[in-house]
Amino acid sequence: MRELLTDRESAKILGIRINQLYDTVDFFDKYDDDPWELIEGEHFEFVQSTGDYQERRFTEEGVEAIAKCLEGDKEGVIARVMEMFTHRKRKRKQMLVSRRITQELIEANGIVHASGELLFVDRRTSIKVLQTNGLGIKNAVDRLVKSDSLYGQEGLEIEKHFVLDESGEKAWSQKGLASIAMDMKVNSSITKSRRAWVSAVGEVVEDCFKKELKRLSSADLRITKAIKHAKRAARDTCQVTGSRKARGRQLTLDGHHLFNKSSRPDLADLHENILILESSIHADFHSWQSRRGSKCEPKHFLEYLSTARFDLIDPSNSAAAARHDSLTERLVILQKNYEGNRLRYA
Repeated sequence: MRELLTDRESAKILGIRINQLYDTVDFFDKYDDDPWELIEGEHFEFVQSTGDYQERRFTEEGVEAIAKCLEGDKEGVIARVMEMFTHRKRKRKQMLVSRRITQELIEANGIVHASGELLFVDRRTSIKVLQTNGLGIKNAVDRLVKSDSLYGQEGLEIEKHFVLDESGEKAWSQKGLASIAMDMKVNSSITKSRRAWVSAVGEVVEDCFKKELKRLSSADLRITKAIKHAKRAARDTCQVTGSRKARGRQLTLDGHHLFNKSSRPDLADLHENILILESSIHADFHSWQSRRGSKCEPKHFLEYLSTARFDLIDPSNSAAAARHDSLTERLVILQKNYEGNRLRYA
């Protein structure tokens, strides 16, 4: 649903009072033979269409039309209006494109390579970000290669616009995606809505990838801090066996990611996703997991405890039984809450 500007927002952008805004609107409505017109559905919508005060919300085109009408009376209004529109639209594009990029990178783990300020993503992720198909990308690449330049764009260069992955497929950087998007905007036979999307991608994808690179570069530090905090919250105690660090007792504890951090990077520094374990148990679980070829999720750790390491739970010990019940409840809730619910990166 299109986001419209309120009358107050419109008046603020135009630098006029609300009553001046509606006086101008009345002028548009009053004369049918003048070159100015505001069309309902294209330039504005009524908030309420009855009563003495018919409040409206305006599209960007509508406010621009009003601005042009006022141009003779208010010097420089168009420049200010267009500057504010540009800023508003860019923020919207950044939010939407960033959301799509983040979602695709989490869903498909599509990062192939990172080099300096460049992040290269696989074919599937490129297709999803651009909302096209393999043929659409191929046609754009063919045009870019043949022309070597398009409206000032750079030619495509390996290690800059793309790299080859292990299968020989091209993995595209933010610069490559921007070039493809701008070519599609100008040359592809696509619908207006898809043209609007690739235009947005071409304009802001480089800024979005910079944000993603910043997140990736800080990931290890954030995870280390999260594990440290989880150990402190567990009072340096194994949350399966209840063993605790003490003088004269050699005990190494690990932070185990219940949802694997490689497949679920969105949960990698989430406190509740980190289980404090004795290192030997941690290593044994991953050995069991690799032999089975199973995923690493809370439900798999529960399966490991119940089938492979039931010796870790002593049902005759009330404290151990209570600890196991609490752990089971925690892992079942975690599985339910996050199995199909991916967090946005901060």
